[in-house]
Amino acid sequence: MSKPWRTNVFGVRHLSPAGAWHLRRYLDKIKPDLVLIEGLSDASELISHITRKGTRPPIALLAYTDSLPVRTLIYPLAKYSPEFQAMCWANEHDAAVEFIDLPSDVFLALQDIEQELLDRRRKLAPDGTAPRASTAATEETLPDAAAIPDRPINLYEQYARLSGEPDYETYWERNFEHNVDGDSYRLAAYEFGQSLRELEQSAPRWRAENLVREAYMRRRIEAAIASGYAPEKIVAVVGAFHAPVLTSEFPAMTDEELALLRRRSSKFTLMPYSYFKLSSQSGYGAGNQAPAYYELLWEALEQDNLAGLPSRYLSLVARNLREAGTHRSTAEVIEGVRLANTLSALKDGLAPTLLDLRDSAITLIGHGELSAVKDAIARVEVGTAIGELPKGVSQTSIQADFEREMSRLKLEKYKTTFKQELSLDLRENRQAKSAEAAFLDLNRSSFFHRLRILGVSFVTPLHSSQQSSTWAEKWVLQWSPESEIQLIEAVLLGETVELATAYKFKTILEACESIAQAAEVVQSACQCGMMKSMEAARRRLQELSLDLRENRQAKSAEAAFLDLN
Repeated sequence: MSKPWRTNVFGVRHLSPAGAWHLRRYLDKIKPDLVLIEGLSDASELISHITRKGTRPPIALLAYTDSLPVRTLIYPLAKYSPEFQAMCWANEHDAAVEFIDLPSDVFLALQDIEQELLDRRRKLAPDGTAPRASTAATEETLPDAAAIPDRPINLYEQYARLSGEPDYETYWERNFEHNVDGDSYRLAAYEFGQSLRELEQSAPRWRAENLVREAYMRRRIEAAIASGYAPEKIVAVVGAFHAPVLTSEFPAMTDEELALLRRRSSKFTLMPYSYFKLSSQSGYGAGNQAPAYYELLWEALEQDNLAGLPSRYLSLVARNLREAGTHRSTAEVIEGVRLANTLSALKDGLAPTLLDLRDSAITLIGHGELSAVKDAIARVEVGTAIGELPKGVSQTSIQADFEREMSRLKLEKYKTTFKQELSLDLRENRQAKSAEAAFLDLNRSSFFHRLRILGVSFVTPLHSSQQSSTWAEKWVLQWSPESEIQLIEAVLLGETVELATAYKFKTILEACESIAQAAEVVQSACQCGMMKSMEAARRRLQELSLDLRENRQAKSAEAAFLDLN
């Protein structure tokens, strides 16, 4: 495209409540015909499901390879994600909306390249160990992307130190999340992204990846303009780091360059996510160490009541303590709010940060002891929320089969983030009115054992106190996003839980070289209620036993021959 262009660009930090709040007002002002969002470009067809009635964040878009080795890429969305709110705005105002980042097959191929480079370094290392990869990534990279070994890790912390803040999260919250003035967030985020680009130390591969991504995003913007959208009626929502370079002053990716990108065939699904997974406690923070707190911040902004956030936070801490049996007075909450506001004023802040609120909770409600309020703070800051999707939305065949089995076996209430124990009696219930009800626990047991064989961590067997019985089982059930990922990965083995388990048994038996392993498969197949797999395992057990006996006979004959000589 030869004609210069400059469209509207809104730079954000992913999972930023203030970013989402300011973005919606910016969209109301511009009233774009097209909203372009930094996200996997081949997943645009899922946007209608993301904004569908009945979808409740947190959710995540999961891309995965359809061949081994399995690679996965997760794009999480919370209610207060700027990207989610951009999709909702477009849906509410009948505007077109698309993702414009590199497609999933390119991102997944990057993981292969990263693994190959690590393997190569491991071979070259004197002690045979690979150099440790940096776990840090920019806030604008896609979640769960491969770690970049040469990526500097201290640039963001430098910002915090220079501003006098103890950490980057507090710096960002005080300077961005509490800023509710007009267009201030967008302009500040733009300048912040520009400064990041200027101050970023040399990290060739990390920078090269971002240059490729940005060239592709410019290509998608040019394609949108060429299709008839006016540049001034387009809004691009991207990470602040990318915002300064999405203009025609920089070259777009050409067809030849696009053809050179390595790819891995991939598929998509949407999955419920959890606030625990979003928190840094489970390995993915992206500036969201306290997702439940950030939802409180989003609600305060929506209600135009940022000043009420401290009392809301501290009241919830006190409520959680009371529910746990520890009394805390309203006076302590009031004094805590005063202390939080004072701590904020000492930093010239617009409102108390999470760190100010946490210090106030420990001092006033915890009486100076972190241990007294630690659990209550975790419930208020991280929370236990897990998202929901309407039935049938973007499910793989094995997910659909799993949901059918959960319904058939009356297990839906156990699909929560809380640990729950379930005791099973595998004997026939002669008082039941149907065969299905008579063997409900037995069928549940078979289903649980199939999930165990597939490595789906939703179920964990417990040692039963009925040591001499074979009819009693006890299980711990706890759902998590990891369970969903494990289930989705199992679709490569079969379209249903039963078929995937059968294939898993088949591969184990093909590689089986010991009697003990074959015997274990016999037992497991029986527990799974899969008689064909058990029969195959029994035959393999016989073959191994026969081979062992023949080997022993051969050795005995050889020994006898040696004795004769």
